[in-house]
Amino acid sequence: MLLLGVAACRGTMPWMTSRVVVSGHQITNTDCRNAICQHNENTDLAVWNDAIWLVHRTARSQILGPNSSLHVYRSTDRGQTFAPVARIEAPTDRDIRDPHFYVVGGQLWIKALTRLPVVSLRDSNVDTITVAFRSSDGIHWQQPVVIGPVGWSFWRVRERAGTYYSAAYHDGDTEVALFTSKDGLTWQRGARIYDVAADTPLETELTFMPSGRVLALVRMDGTDAELFGVKGRLRTKVCWSQPPYDRFDCPQELIGYRLDGPLMFFAGNRLFVVARKHLAGGRKRTALYELRGDLDGGGALGIKEWTELPSAGDTSYAGVALAEPLRAVVSWYSSDRKGDEPWMLGVLDRSDIWIANIDLGQLRGSEAPKTASICKSHASIR
Repeated sequence: MLLLGVAACRGTMPWMTSRVVVSGHQITNTDCRNAICQHNENTDLAVWNDAIWLVHRTARSQILGPNSSLHVYRSTDRGQTFAPVARIEAPTDRDIRDPHFYVVGGQLWIKALTRLPVVSLRDSNVDTITVAFRSSDGIHWQQPVVIGPVGWSFWRVRERAGTYYSAAYHDGDTEVALFTSKDGLTWQRGARIYDVAADTPLETELTFMPSGRVLALVRMDGTDAELFGVKGRLRTKVCWSQPPYDRFDCPQELIGYRLDGPLMFFAGNRLFVVARKHLAGGRKRTALYELRGDLDGGGALGIKEWTELPSAGDTSYAGVALAEPLRAVVSWYSSDRKGDEPWMLGVLDRSDIWIANIDLGQLRGSEAPKTASICKSHASIR
């Protein structure tokens, strides 16, 4: 079994501690439907029933295939330790990935994407089917239910005033649209968010402002030359909509920042983003950013990078749980940091699930922190 009782350590930077909670580095198992494999990725966190819940995908690599599964864990000590509680296998003929939690009617739900085992650029010909699993205890999960039309990949589900919202991108990464639901199960397609196919729009994160206005950050992979974030433009489209969310305007781009796998969250009145950062030579990091500017008026935004989280290779796809208003538990995944291999190699290599405890209230001033304390203790396997 997995032993995840790894206590956080504290170093010279008291605003953050971090550690590995699931490791792929000592793994020899190749049956990824039934146990942890070498490549662990696609995380999310949720606070539910007085616990913090963690989910991630495991497989032999990032390549699509049915030899994969989702693993669910529970923490009852505010994210200090996580115990495995459930496993959800991929369909026998499809991959499973990109799990995200949401809560409906007191039950915990997981949204996930299932795809055909096709190797393609821009999610082409993968026949995406978005499904949801639900549980009354987080341990026993019902069979999956299809919640979206074929070809649409839901991103993170958000709830506001009894309605559920998700941005979804179409296979081929050609357009992004808003979907809504009253019960988390039956979804209706609504407004176009962004549909310039030449920009390759895909993963789109939604966050609601106090006024009700919604902000959408649209990842854009760009042209063939820009697709892997090695050269060319790095951009994220900024889109806004007001109730009843029947129209989006996209007046701005964050130039120099392509936020892959974006996670956006409020801590107090501050708006943070965790996403993949692109470096020279095809190397990647997971970074913590803050959005500043006219948050509630739909105006121009500025972005500030606070720090790189411990990461390299294939990395990012984070989750967050706020243990206190300004104290966040953050999850993400990363390849081996010492090797610092390019992303294109990391997708085939071993990777780990990381957890950090971050005191966001200590992130003040104009200068970003340069380093963070790191406690790297690989989970052991019995």
